[in-house]
Amino acid sequence: MKFIQLKKYSFIAELIIIALLMPLLTSCETTSSSSTIGAGTLVGSLGGAAIGSSIGSGKGNTAAILGGAALGGLLGNQLIDKPSYERQKAEERAYQNAQMRQDYQLKLEYERQSAYQKEQIRKEIEEQRLFEEWKKQRLAE
Repeated sequence: MKFIQLKKYSFIAELIIIALLMPLLTSCETTSSSSTIGAGTLVGSLGGAAIGSSIGSGKGNTAAILGGAALGGLLGNQLIDKPSYERQKAEERAYQNAQMRQDYQLKLEYERQSAYQKEQIRKEIEEQRLFEEWKKQRLAE
């Protein structure tokens, strides 16, 4: 009975070690767009280790656990973490594009208002010049 309990604790210890190490190994595969270890990778590693443990037996049990954890971590990364990361990046790009459009619209509005004010000042200067000319003519008469 004591041997069965030790084996049970040994299995739990193996799962904990695998849970800590496999995300590091599976993250080596990640592309440059994602360098974080997400929940999908971790859950996939644990699930894969559990499945590998149930499939393997004897001396091959550890290899089955490691292989299952690696495959599970890879699947979790590709099916859960990577799409989530890409969706987050797409949202960030959309926000940045919206900010750029808003900044561009503000710049256009500023330039339009600036041109309008310059035209108003030009008209006022021209009116002032015409008034001064008219005043000179009236004084000359």
